[in-house]
Amino acid sequence: MPAMHDRNQPKDDLNQVRIILLRVWDPIGIGDVPEAQDEYDSYVEDILAALSQAKATADMIAAHLLQIATDDMALPNSPALIERCTQAAKRLTGTRTGRMQSRISDRDPDSADDHDWIRRFIAANLPVLPVPNIPEIRLHKAGPQSGLRRLAKRDPQFGSPYWAHYWGGGLVLARYLLDRPESVVGRRVLDLGAGSGIVSIAAAKSGAAEVWAADVDPYAMVAIELNAAANNVSVQPILADLTKGEPPDVDVICVGDLFYEAALAKRVTAFLDRCLGQGIAVLIGDPWRAHLPTARLRLLAEYAVTDFGEDIGSMRRSGVFTLEHKSHR
Repeated sequence: MPAMHDRNQPKDDLNQVRIILLRVWDPIGIGDVPEAQDEYDSYVEDILAALSQAKATADMIAAHLLQIATDDMALPNSPALIERCTQAAKRLTGTRTGRMQSRISDRDPDSADDHDWIRRFIAANLPVLPVPNIPEIRLHKAGPQSGLRRLAKRDPQFGSPYWAHYWGGGLVLARYLLDRPESVVGRRVLDLGAGSGIVSIAAAKSGAAEVWAADVDPYAMVAIELNAAANNVSVQPILADLTKGEPPDVDVICVGDLFYEAALAKRVTAFLDRCLGQGIAVLIGDPWRAHLPTARLRLLAEYAVTDFGEDIGSMRRSGVFTLEHKSHR
């Protein structure tokens, strides 16, 4: 005879998903309205089925929640909505239980315990250092003794730790925002491909009304949280590839170091064109990499900065640009 816990487990799982959708996701703000508590019930079994898949990650669940919100509920795609989906997905994937958990053999890299372990690892092994030529900002920075290889051994999906190093485009764009706070003050800012969050932090320090930092790397999310806290600013991390969707509800998009590869540069430029079409200003920081769309850029400023992969102490000229609309001539 199966234990009572086993008989009740499917119901428990459904209720747990329902609670998270109401309390964490809640894209239309009805979680505290008693007569609307069943509003999301039609999505619960679908979400539970997705969670039961062995390869379901928090990123995949977040994308599914975002699609429900934008397609079924006709809500506008915004950084705030993406953040709600991201946080709900983390809670959902971090609380798998019973039969749902027994179907999952892969380690969940977005669980709460793993998130806390990564936070502790970064805090203990990547010291907080002032950024070269940007003393207003301090970041957790990898060094020879940081042991990032331990993260790679622990997680087969661990990618290149861009978030742990300085990059020329991010440095020059952060310096520009601090020197020219009028470019973001009082405005809603998205940092696309945020990495360490240096540009987001500069925007927040320069008086931006709200700041979001988007990246596709879960480890970058942790680094951004830690770096924002180290600089006493508020930044909302978003784990998503926003280039695949519609323009978010922001005033300015900052892009640092996303033109190093042809296919990526093409996808980013197409996304930025959609943003320009919605009246969103675009600022780009880049050390003149090969796939930069220079024909459509207007140079705003240049600075000499270091760049990842170059000799220690070496400097190169890097630019801050605004992207202009396509010419129809």
